[in-house]
Amino acid sequence: MIGSGISGLAAMRSLTRRGIDFVCLERDSAVGGVWNFDSTDSPDSHPAYGSLHLNTSSKVTGFTGFPVPEDFPRYPRHDQVASYLRRFADEHGLTERIEFGTDVRRVEPNPAGGWFVTSRGPRGSVRTRHFREVVLASGYHSVPRMPNPEITGSAEFRGEQLHSAQYTDPDSFRGKSVAVVGFGNSACDIAVELSRAAARTVLSVRRGSHVVPKTLMGLPIDEIAASRWWSFLPFKAQRRLIEVLLHLTRGRIADYGLPEPDHRVMDAPITISDELLSRLSHGEITVRPGIDRLTPTGVTFGDGSVEEVDAVIYCTGYDMSLPLPADVAFDSEGRLELFHRVVPPGHRGLYLAGFLRPVGALTRLAELQAEWIGDLIAGEAALPGEREMLAESRAHLDRIAGRYGTERREDALNVDVPTYVRGLKQEHRRGRDRAEVPAASGRHRLTDLRRPSAEQPSAS
Repeated sequence: MIGSGISGLAAMRSLTRRGIDFVCLERDSAVGGVWNFDSTDSPDSHPAYGSLHLNTSSKVTGFTGFPVPEDFPRYPRHDQVASYLRRFADEHGLTERIEFGTDVRRVEPNPAGGWFVTSRGPRGSVRTRHFREVVLASGYHSVPRMPNPEITGSAEFRGEQLHSAQYTDPDSFRGKSVAVVGFGNSACDIAVELSRAAARTVLSVRRGSHVVPKTLMGLPIDEIAASRWWSFLPFKAQRRLIEVLLHLTRGRIADYGLPEPDHRVMDAPITISDELLSRLSHGEITVRPGIDRLTPTGVTFGDGSVEEVDAVIYCTGYDMSLPLPADVAFDSEGRLELFHRVVPPGHRGLYLAGFLRPVGALTRLAELQAEWIGDLIAGEAALPGEREMLAESRAHLDRIAGRYGTERREDALNVDVPTYVRGLKQEHRRGRDRAEVPAASGRHRLTDLRRPSAEQPSAS
């Protein structure tokens, strides 16, 4: 197991229930993944920040049978989420199975079967181990993405330039003028927070997006998405209902000074924010188009307007960097190509957990994936042939390309929750039917297949 965020913990509980032996390799010093903000060993490249809260309801973000504490708010703070995940790991006996401070460098197929996993420990020691099967649950917020090519004038700009991964709180920007670049959730959160401390906050938006509040009709949007009645609505009806509700609750996006989206709701990732539109209405955030160039003292935007700023914060996302050979899980265009978003066709014994971008909480999907992975490892379910796996994974990529375009590789992670749930459950049932002989005990030793020389220098 690689990674102990939400998906890693769900998979570990699934294996523990089946009596399957495993070890988890975790880079940080505690469980929690992106929520492990305070104890991260790499604070300058962490996707969390001091004011980060869940943007999904705690009711649907908690694990089955282990609800989020009732005294937590509907949208808990990052440290509350981290404490909940640590308690989950402790109470299910998972913590003692984790090697903390262990950074996985390479996962390579062994021609004779299984996988070689090379990692660096907390004291710098490098070891390579041989596992029958590997569950990769390390997430996809890997490498902060800066503008490429570099914005004209970046070298001459005398202010500070940083990625959102380096942002922690607004204190160092108090009384300054700051430009925030981007229009995703992090960009909006950071702009809203800065607007209460900075002298001037500018939000540079290149492309319009649909801004959706956390609640509609008094209900968290992820609780709506997880409801049974929602799953029975056709996609067109779902989209139309959201469009009507958004029009009634906030009117036209352009009335707030934002660019009107060039696409309909659910044809691209949405931006979730309760506060952005209010701060725009109060004049605390100024919207500008994309940056044309930087000057020594400020920014020139695409419409010719100029802002004198002390800092530019790029909320421009992340590039995915996995410790896998390029031909194992990616297609020729660099998109993840996975059977039901989990299994690389043609590479048995490797499972990618949590590489999804749903509208709503990840937890339910992570648990469904974990149960399927557990059955596959225990031999209680079987995979189809490579041709069928490739057909399903490529059909998904074709649907995503038709809906979102091909400009961003990370769009391959998008899923329509009801459709994905139905498809994964159906495949799980089929997999059980395929399994010729159910595992008698479900017990497999996964950590005893080592190279004769388990510790050796890294090749890199």
